[in-house]
Amino acid sequence: MQYINKTMLNLPTSVEEITEETKRAFKAFDLQKKLEQATLAVSCSDLSAIQAIQLPSECTDFKEGCKGRDMEGAVTLDWRVDPFTSMSDLTLLVYDGSGSGGVPYYVHTLTLVHGGRKSGFVAEQMKLQQSGKRSHNNCAGDYKIEIYVPPLAAKHIPEFLDYVYGRELKITTSNAPPLRYLANRFDLRDLYKDISTKFIPVDLEIGTAPMYCTLADQLKDFELRDRAIKVMAERMDKLNINSVKNLSPRLMRSLVQCEKLECSSEELSEKVAIWLRLHRELEQARDEALKGDYNGMDESRNASASSMRKDDNETMTDEDFYWITHVQFMPKIAPSEALFYFKFGSQYPQVMNEVGSGSLKSRCLAAFSGKWAVDKLAAHVENKDAKPFDLYENLDLESKVELLEASLVGAKKMLTEKDEASKQQDVKDKDAKRSDEIMYKTNYESSSSSSPADKIMKVVVMGCGVQPANGIYIYKESGIDERTSSGGNLINNNTIVYEKEAIWNQKRVTFVLYPTTAGQYYSQHKLAIRQSNSQQTKTLYNSPTVMGLSGVIPELAWEVEGEMEGIHPPPQFVGKIEQPPAKSWNKSLTHSV
Repeated sequence: MQYINKTMLNLPTSVEEITEETKRAFKAFDLQKKLEQATLAVSCSDLSAIQAIQLPSECTDFKEGCKGRDMEGAVTLDWRVDPFTSMSDLTLLVYDGSGSGGVPYYVHTLTLVHGGRKSGFVAEQMKLQQSGKRSHNNCAGDYKIEIYVPPLAAKHIPEFLDYVYGRELKITTSNAPPLRYLANRFDLRDLYKDISTKFIPVDLEIGTAPMYCTLADQLKDFELRDRAIKVMAERMDKLNINSVKNLSPRLMRSLVQCEKLECSSEELSEKVAIWLRLHRELEQARDEALKGDYNGMDESRNASASSMRKDDNETMTDEDFYWITHVQFMPKIAPSEALFYFKFGSQYPQVMNEVGSGSLKSRCLAAFSGKWAVDKLAAHVENKDAKPFDLYENLDLESKVELLEASLVGAKKMLTEKDEASKQQDVKDKDAKRSDEIMYKTNYESSSSSSPADKIMKVVVMGCGVQPANGIYIYKESGIDERTSSGGNLINNNTIVYEKEAIWNQKRVTFVLYPTTAGQYYSQHKLAIRQSNSQQTKTLYNSPTVMGLSGVIPELAWEVEGEMEGIHPPPQFVGKIEQPPAKSWNKSLTHSV
């Protein structure tokens, strides 16, 4: 007898394995019967019947969308295989506006209308077709749906259909905007929610905002585009301008004009200048590439290439340049970029021919009249070989004359300002010297008492911006019946007040340090000025509010009163230097905060 090798026949080796194989076979057979019974009477053109199918409990995973793909013995629908083999009953024709015709995708109504990731848009379209013109039963190519989407979204249709058919979807910065668009267009609410409320809020930040802005604009997703622009505007001072080089002039205008823009005028002018250079390089590269395409194309394709060039790359117009450099957003031009704007703007005569102090030309000339530009131009004129200045040398003669005139006016202005500042400093020095003489005399007179009990309390003020206010203040028991500029309470008579006679702005004044009450338990000190011919005081500085008696003077953390200018900084230290030995209020005259 000839023996047959069991392994060659791949037969089970035990009774238990035979039993298990038999069970699985019957189970698959039983499941197939149940599916046939559930779908036997259903026509491919009967949408309501498809939606009413009650799948067997064993098919729950399949109904949910993806887990059932690996179910043993199950038939898996796939839009990627041959439509005849997969028994496709729906053609999805996608147009992207390129004029090359729609791209067909052969899909299945069971998946797109009844699956766990079904499309509300497809279901609605099929209902309309069914009610309007479908009255016969035909499975093969029974339905056709045409849809128009932007080119960027059309590129992600395969990835989107893979998700609908149950495959895992990996969301990234580059595919989130088009997938969000498709989820909204096809009415897949769960996918739209996951991308819009879970992924994008975490992923959208200063580094990814430029890509979101560009992609969303291509998709006409204005809500996402504006969110990305806002993120960039709020961090404009930290934005790497190379990351926005692909922004169109229209988007750059929106960024510069955003109400959330956080950037100084000169810094903004520097960033915009860098973007203008990068944008010009990109335009030149595209023109070279397009020129090469023309040389390799026949005449019929040149026309389409030309139209595509205009759609894909927005050329900057005079209006774009005007708003990107508008005086409202860029009142001052950085001196280092003034000559660049002057030269670059020659391409946009409507902008550069404007007159007035707010025109770009005037702002460039004003910036070029500053110290940096004047020094650079003077060094170049003095020695052109050692100090080259190509931007200046490449200008036409008329422009050179304008810049030289601006530099001459700027130099004269700087000399005038220097002389004025020198005069003001001389006045301040004289005021300080005379104030010190008065302070030393008053201090000597107050210290000449022979009795220690008669020594006068003194407080020293140091580090404030009003130089004559620094120095020694002498105690004076006096009533100041004046309200503070902030509306504080009246100061009672016999209040502990410290005064210092001085000269400020060539006038005799008295600086006064006195307490006010702030509520029932708090007090605050003020340092004010009083003219020699008036009893009214004007507060310059305020101490922090402290709990306790008005005699406690905070040493640190003083602040300037309101929005007053020219008196910064506030006192850096206020403290006692001498006090009498026997007074009822002689407990604590100073207090650190």
